[in-house]
Amino acid sequence: MNKKILVAYFSATGTTKKAAQALAEAAHADIYEIKPEVPYTKDDLNWTDKKSRSSVEMSDQSYRPAIADQSEEIGNYDFIFLGYPKMQYCL
Repeated sequence: MNKKILVAYFSATGTTKKAAQALAEAAHADIYEIKPEVPYTKDDLNWTDKKSRSSVEMSDQSYRPAIADQSEEIGNYDFIFLGYPKMQYCL
């Protein structure tokens, strides 16, 4: 029996997307991009500004932005790989 595999990823700049695509291809997996309800702007991603959206989110682990599309049926998968930038902890 073949196992159903999903690679779900969040990538604001495209770096994690490339890794997720390579993993999905190698694992013969479906792929799902996690998108924030409010897209990030260039200013939001300015990690050198401690008040930028991404800096605030990274420093406050209780804050997580809303997800735009939650339609992926993750319960249908046997394995799920989750990729996101600067993984400091596991969910």
